[in-house]
Amino acid sequence: MSWHGVDAVDDAIDVTREFLFPARLGRWARMAVVSLFTSGGGGTAQIASNAGRLGAQFAGSGGVPSSPGSAAAVASLLVALPALAFAAAPTLGPLPAPLQQGVPTPGPGALGIVGFLIAAFLLLLVLALVLISPAFQFVLVDAIARDDLRLRRDVRAHFVNGLRLLGFQIGLAAAFIVPPAAIVAGAILSGTSADAVASSPLALVGIAAVVVVYVLAFAFLSRFTVEFVVPAMVADGGGVIDGWRRIWSLLRGQLMQTVVYIVMHWLVGIGISIVSLVLTLLGMVVVGVIAGVVGLAVGALAGGATGTDLGVGVGFLAGTLVGVPLFVVAVAAPVSVLTLTVKRSYELAALGRFSERLNLVDRYREHGDDGGDVESALRTGADADDENDDHDDDGGSASLGDSGEDDGDDGDDGDDFGGFVASGVEDDDPDAPTEDDGAAADDRDRRNE
Repeated sequence: MSWHGVDAVDDAIDVTREFLFPARLGRWARMAVVSLFTSGGGGTAQIASNAGRLGAQFAGSGGVPSSPGSAAAVASLLVALPALAFAAAPTLGPLPAPLQQGVPTPGPGALGIVGFLIAAFLLLLVLALVLISPAFQFVLVDAIARDDLRLRRDVRAHFVNGLRLLGFQIGLAAAFIVPPAAIVAGAILSGTSADAVASSPLALVGIAAVVVVYVLAFAFLSRFTVEFVVPAMVADGGGVIDGWRRIWSLLRGQLMQTVVYIVMHWLVGIGISIVSLVLTLLGMVVVGVIAGVVGLAVGALAGGATGTDLGVGVGFLAGTLVGVPLFVVAVAAPVSVLTLTVKRSYELAALGRFSERLNLVDRYREHGDDGGDVESALRTGADADDENDDHDDDGGSASLGDSGEDDGDDGDDGDDFGGFVASGVEDDDPDAPTEDDGAAADDRDRRNE
């Protein structure tokens, strides 16, 4: 017996290899944008969290990103570079006197208007990210299924589905947050003592069991909505509820396969995290060496021309300006694209093994199994040859029958030769030379010799 979660590993490798390689700059750049919205489950909170951790790391606060490469270049630079500029400002010293004299001091009213405009812009930006982010889950699935990715076209095509997914996620969160909050509020309003509950071991065990089941149910519904329901919506259309009806029947009908898939998905996630960490560390070493060389070179030049203190600050800033974008573009983004593609391909391959009707990566599976295709093609060709032979035999018998019937019909001699003899030629032409006339002429020539 084969297990879907195990067999899908090889399929995921084949899908990733054919979808990303040979490497094309346009596809990898578009996939980097997709990974910004979909890594870690997608959503604006994930984007902000990833960007903040990267910015904290490069600013020197010691933060370590939990998923390297999850934030794209723009988000990382927006967070990291301002912090680095403020950190390097003391080493650069105060501004020259002419510059200080030429800087006007804004009034309180102008600062209030600028602050309001910035807050409004950030609010609109967050709202746009919240509305667009779910659509990228469909964009990613559709891109892998069709082996084609066009951001504007695909976002427009799946924007409505993204809103449906967002609505379902909000409703799911509310369904799991409101009841516990209502229970806690009721207990507080009724004056129930927490000490009375804590003093009862049975009550504590019951509450812990309910909390564990509650959390597992929420995690199950949340993850399978993204992993299986979204592809089902891409394959068959419909809404989230319709997709869940189809997926629930599959999972319930193949319970052991579902358990094995959950376990294998966890193991695959661990493997992906290890590979991602190794690639990120290697990339950081290479980028660190390049940034260090640039910083030392620029610092030496600036220090020789202006002074040691200013040279150190300029060199540090130059190394940072080179190192941060280079790390994001050359290391973080490619690692994020690779790991995201492997993970999503594994989920799509597993779903395709649960149901052939929902198999969105069948094109890659056929390309990767050359032996089966050749055998199938040979078998199909042999069957076609047999059919052609049977057809030829039937046609030959009919022709022979027709020829026998035409033997008694002197009116159309050309049909006896399948139409190769023109119907306008008359065989009984008295002036045409005959075979006997040719033989007599040959005898006369021999006697004369």
